Amino acid sequence: MLTLPSFAKINWTLEILGKRADGYHELRTLLQTVNVADELSFEPLPSELVLSGNHPELAMDETNLIYRAAKLLRDKSGCQLGAKITLDKQLPMAAGLGGGSSNAAVTLLALRKLWRLSVSPAELFALGSQLGADVPFFFIGGTCIGVGRGDEVYPTTEFQMPHLLLVNAGLAVPTKDVYANLPSVLTAPDLVHKMPTSLQAAFAGMNEANSLFPVLHNDLESSVLPRYPLLAEIKTRLLSLNASGTLMSGSGSTVFAIFDSEAAMIAAQNELQTTGWWCAAAQTVSRSNYQVRLREVLA
Repeated sequence: MLTLPSFAKINWTLEILGKRADGYHELRTLLQTVNVADELSFEPLPSELVLSGNHPELAMDETNLIYRAAKLLRDKSGCQLGAKITLDKQLPMAAGLGGGSSNAAVTLLALRKLWRLSVSPAELFALGSQLGADVPFFFIGGTCIGVGRGDEVYPTTEFQMPHLLLVNAGLAVPTKDVYANLPSVLTAPDLVHKMPTSLQAAFAGMNEANSLFPVLHNDLESSVLPRYPLLAEIKTRLLSLNASGTLMSGSGSTVFAIFDSEAAMIAAQNELQTTGWWCAAAQTVSRSNYQVRLREVLA
């Protein structure tokens, strides 16, 4: 049996560079793994794919991204083997934390190992991109720049933030609606010229922790916050509780906050837990630590 963590991510930045010819949006985002996680267990079966989990609202059938990842890998490789996959879901769903994408990436990695498949990293990335834009990031971890639809991922300067607080009030924010309601200034095709020649240079000034705060930015907030004022309220409340910076992660609905000390973070967490919202203390997971935690399947 293989039992592996399936880490969450946050976005330090997310920019919409314009609308692409294929209908998707051109993105530039700075992604980061953090140490809150689901857990996935894998056991070999002769031929059947069986998925089970602990979340009553999460479908455990062929629509689940874990099942889709397993089936895609089997179909593309010609493998006839099966697996029993068990999900211990700890992350909120549809929360902008990449939980489903992380589950899919870990599933591809684990089953490649379990089924002893000769699938190259390039082939793995191609499979991941078919499942979702965030999936390829979870083959790498740490701090990465994502471009294109977000599925073209490049490792970059690592950030270490030991005092993060993730807050999710349980709002459902459909990603499709978020992009449909973006201001027109962000979706004009001619905005793609904003892409810098060097992606590394675009974030070169952010290699000091303190320089990260002024550039925390998510273009999707312009679509989400006016329609979901509770998220703006959460951000304001976190700042009143001495957060150094706050931002909505991905397309929502989780907001994360950076604190200067563990004491300040714990005080804010204690205050907000009285609301009944999901609150999780977190810290960044570096690329090397991420790969150590998944060493069984990344080797």
